[in-house]
Amino acid sequence: MIDRVYQTVKMLGNSEVRGNFKPADFDKALYNVILEKFEEYPFELNRALNRQNRGLIGEGLENIPDNIIEKMQHFSEEAVLVYASGSFTIPSDVRDIDAILHLNKNEIVLAKNTSQYNHIANFKHTKPTLDYPIGLRLGNKIKVLPSTIDDNVTLYYLRNPLIPKWTYVVINDVEVFNPSAGDFQDIDMHPSEEQDIIIRLLQKFGVNLKEESLASFSTNEEIRQENNKNNL
Repeated sequence: MIDRVYQTVKMLGNSEVRGNFKPADFDKALYNVILEKFEEYPFELNRALNRQNRGLIGEGLENIPDNIIEKMQHFSEEAVLVYASGSFTIPSDVRDIDAILHLNKNEIVLAKNTSQYNHIANFKHTKPTLDYPIGLRLGNKIKVLPSTIDDNVTLYYLRNPLIPKWTYVVINDVEVFNPSAGDFQDIDMHPSEEQDIIIRLLQKFGVNLKEESLASFSTNEEIRQENNKNNL
């Protein structure tokens, strides 16, 4: 996906007489766009759910909440946590925690802060049990009560997007895409986001283009490439 995005942005940017951009500038702008879209997902989901509850959007292909959830699930991961020195260590790529389960059945509910954690732990009517455990996140560690829980804890979470890298080699002073490079990284998002990523990248490089214009350009470009093949 990343090379299609790169070539499209480069061609449209040049057609608007904005000049060329460096691959490093492209990578930075692309990652910025990815983070923007990633942060928008929860707000888009809440807004879509509110509209659905009011009967303003339909089901099936029009089920916007499910479409957004599918895009978010691209970043879904699970990890069995390792216990050491009284706490569990969480992966470094955790963005948002979905759920923490003990024995894959009992959810460990995270306290909002240390005060709430201590209050629940010390109040006899809410004292944590194996069936109703609690946790407290401290940086990349999670403390869990009761303290007898020291294994079989699984974390379900959304990870951070991977940093994109359009890798290339220079041939006759021209940058040529090279996906075989060791540091190559494709766009880490759901494939359906490609068109919107292109539009947002163009905006960052000073080109304003609507979705309809991009679709028209893509169609014309496909026709041009097909004609070139036929003329060979």
